[in-house]
Amino acid sequence: MAANNQKCANCEKTGLPILPVRYTVLPKTVKAKMPAGIVGDRVTNVSLTEHQYGLRTLRDGWLYLFYPVGARGTNYWEAYKVTEDGRLWKQSRPLPSVPTTHPNCAQCAIAVPMDVIAIEQPELCTGKVYIAFSQLAWHPRTFDKYEVYVDLREQRMQWIEPSKWIATGKDGTGHAVVATESSVNDVLEYMPGLDAKQLGLFDDKQRFTADDGSYREDLLAREVSRYPLNIRQASPASASQSLVKMMGHVGKKDAGGGGAAPSTYPPMLFALWDAVGNVHELNGFRNDPVSWLDRYGSQQELGMKVMALNDIDTAKRIVDSRTKQNLATQEAMAKEAHAMTPLGSATARAGLAAQRTRALVGADAVRAQEINAYYDDLDWMAANNIPGSYQTRLIQIGRFSRAGSASSSAPYLGKYRDEIMGEAREYAKAQPGFHDRNLDRMQKSEWSRYEARLQRKRIEDFRKPYKKLQDTVFQLQETRSNDVGKWLRAKLLSDTLEDYYCDDLSDSFEFEVVVAMAIDGLGSTPKGLTILDDLVGRWKPTDKESIVWRAVAMNHPAGREELEKLLASALEHKDKPLEDDGVKYVVTAVKYIGKLTDYYKKYSKLALETNPAKISYLGAMYKEQGRDVLLMNIGDRVFEKLRINKLGDFVGEKIVQTLFLQRAGIPVEDALTLVRKQALYDKVSRSEILQRFRTARTVLTASTKAGPNPTTELYEVWEKLKADKDANAMKELRLGRIAVIAALCELVNFWHLLSEAKDEDTNAKLIKSGASLSASIITITMTPYYGALKKAVRTMSWKMVGGFLSGAGAFAAAWLDYGATQKKLKSGQYDVMWVLVAKTMLGVAAGTAFVIDAISTAAPLFKKLAARSGNRVVIMAVETVASRVAMVASLRVVSMLITWEATIGVLALQILADVLTPNELESWCSRCAFGTGQEAILRVKDHGVEKYADMAQQEKAFDKAMTEMA
Repeated sequence: MAANNQKCANCEKTGLPILPVRYTVLPKTVKAKMPAGIVGDRVTNVSLTEHQYGLRTLRDGWLYLFYPVGARGTNYWEAYKVTEDGRLWKQSRPLPSVPTTHPNCAQCAIAVPMDVIAIEQPELCTGKVYIAFSQLAWHPRTFDKYEVYVDLREQRMQWIEPSKWIATGKDGTGHAVVATESSVNDVLEYMPGLDAKQLGLFDDKQRFTADDGSYREDLLAREVSRYPLNIRQASPASASQSLVKMMGHVGKKDAGGGGAAPSTYPPMLFALWDAVGNVHELNGFRNDPVSWLDRYGSQQELGMKVMALNDIDTAKRIVDSRTKQNLATQEAMAKEAHAMTPLGSATARAGLAAQRTRALVGADAVRAQEINAYYDDLDWMAANNIPGSYQTRLIQIGRFSRAGSASSSAPYLGKYRDEIMGEAREYAKAQPGFHDRNLDRMQKSEWSRYEARLQRKRIEDFRKPYKKLQDTVFQLQETRSNDVGKWLRAKLLSDTLEDYYCDDLSDSFEFEVVVAMAIDGLGSTPKGLTILDDLVGRWKPTDKESIVWRAVAMNHPAGREELEKLLASALEHKDKPLEDDGVKYVVTAVKYIGKLTDYYKKYSKLALETNPAKISYLGAMYKEQGRDVLLMNIGDRVFEKLRINKLGDFVGEKIVQTLFLQRAGIPVEDALTLVRKQALYDKVSRSEILQRFRTARTVLTASTKAGPNPTTELYEVWEKLKADKDANAMKELRLGRIAVIAALCELVNFWHLLSEAKDEDTNAKLIKSGASLSASIITITMTPYYGALKKAVRTMSWKMVGGFLSGAGAFAAAWLDYGATQKKLKSGQYDVMWVLVAKTMLGVAAGTAFVIDAISTAAPLFKKLAARSGNRVVIMAVETVASRVAMVASLRVVSMLITWEATIGVLALQILADVLTPNELESWCSRCAFGTGQEAILRVKDHGVEKYADMAQQEKAFDKAMTEMA
């Protein structure tokens, strides 16, 4: 009852009692089953491999009923607000901005009337009554649409026939059965003996991990429901029994006169579709393992070990890289010296042949034999690059013997010659693999001083379970991807998305949120990537099933039609070069989306929207993050499908670039100005960048020269890019979108550069720059949102962190996809993202000067974005770097990004080789989580030292070790 003990409509309902529940997806570990008679049409025929179906009470949302004929007349609606605990509260229409509920009414008994709805006078409902559950508060036009268009209503809403049900207790659709204690017991919240912990977050008081890095495998496989369980079986009494009894009371018929015992309507248990809930739950289950990984590293002691493991591996790569570079320098010098020896030039063998011919003129048979032996030896030495020391000794013998002088009586062939040639042949025999052996020996020697300060057994003992954890997380995500994909392709999902009114800004935003959360993080594994590619490849936004492009078009009908034309143009002109007359095709394509552009302009109003009636909790969280989840997940897939591996730009990618910039709030004239500048300067700028890389020794020297005019022109146009003049336009929501599209443009630029990097050295330098740039971009643009996630409601935070790390990890992988036919997705990408984020959250990166080098054209924009988190960007091509220490500190992100990509690990870290301070590093090794705690003053005697107390201290010391110069 209401708080004042007066009767209310929710408490006093009468009629056909219905317990509305929802079809849901569940882990196979939950002992769930469908009540006999529930067949689950359009749900259970979407087959699952890693999960199962069951029933749960309704989640936070709305329940709608439409009566073509009923007790109150014809063609009328009823609406109920469903609270998080599954209770139903009847509302008036139009729907109130703040739904009316009476929480006290729901606390007066085990089973309360708010658990059910009632259809009054069901005998008057002579036709169908339509019912639908939705998480969305429907727009008035949505009600109108489902009322007027019968086909849409039949696709979206389920139906019952109350007048037939009360006579037979049977339903023809397979979604309803009589509510008995047995059938209600099959609903999860009413299930006797259910362990609610199976679907809930792990108790913080219990440990997921042990100090040695091992973890509970049973918990890693656990799946946490996005929608908290509100258990009804909270007392020894049977909640199901109490509910059925209460439903009997609600369903009492008027017995009329004569004193006959009143009969009751057969109570109904009705299972409702929840396609959005299913796909969100499945994708949440898929991302759960990454959240477990985040929890693993977030514990102080284990976090220190994870960071130390990364840092030790990084330091080893740097030391090895420096050694390799030193050896390469020595070998280059030796090669130059060899070229100056008598037999070292390219023409040496031809010269020897001519000398032999002249020497043989007039020689007798004995001397001719020695001459030939001498020149055979010299020719062999020339062919096998035998060093000058051997050559000199042999030439000396030859000159003073009969082989070199007709007047000499000394034989050429003999013990001394045999000794020299024997040594030379031993040298030649040792050459295959000599470089590798020499490098291995030198690297072991160089690293040994640091290795002596580490407890290697503890490191490897920790690495095994940690690597196993990463691999298991990756495999769990991969295995769970198929079920997500099936629901993303399910027709019921696209039918459900018809709830979102196409001409309402709030509904458009909520539509994007629903789609984005359904795909968040999918690109982190191969199967997930295939699913994303399928969704992106549905290039016709006018099709219901083209859900990602509908989201890009904000689900607006005119926008969907316009976007379809624009995408068709992008595909048609995919391989049309931009620098010729390609710009005109971009300008023409942009004219197709006039209405959509106007709709994008209105988007800034959402930046300040706080009315809960206009924005859901999920939408509010999405907005607070400022992370463009949708574009973050599909962006590189779109550009890859339009990718042409040549140095210049092409029309297709620029059409999409202009679309995404306008979606981010950039006026069309500014977006087109950028395209025009790119047509003039992109190809020239890239050519000059490549030329500098071809002639520079390292990435740093390639980047620190004054910026060329083409690059400067591009900097200026990015600098001038601005959001709409609306004062609210640059709120976090917009900034997140601009950041992602800028990052994607940089990725496209990077691909074009790599396509023309034909030699290994230039390719390697580009990869280093790309790794550095991408890590800087990820850190600058995304880590602030991680902090926002941590402030969210606990379950939501758990879900979003998993999606965030998965999605950002896949984005990082795109930068390392150089020339590959498919992405090289690996389990280590989670580690990459966690380390990047953790360092920022620890404050290690605070105030760091992120260095954006010459391969970036959007650097000025990242400069603005970085300022939000107290960082600054140094644009190396146009600015003077004030502090080399700060510069090198920022380049540390390279090592974090590429630790999982062994094929470029050594190459990408050579940029740090000349700034490593061995003593600082040696000290750090002693004091880190895996250190010995022993140091030596002047290398005389070891003494104990205090080890680092926390992650922040350890990481700041490591960065100092990387940047301190002797």
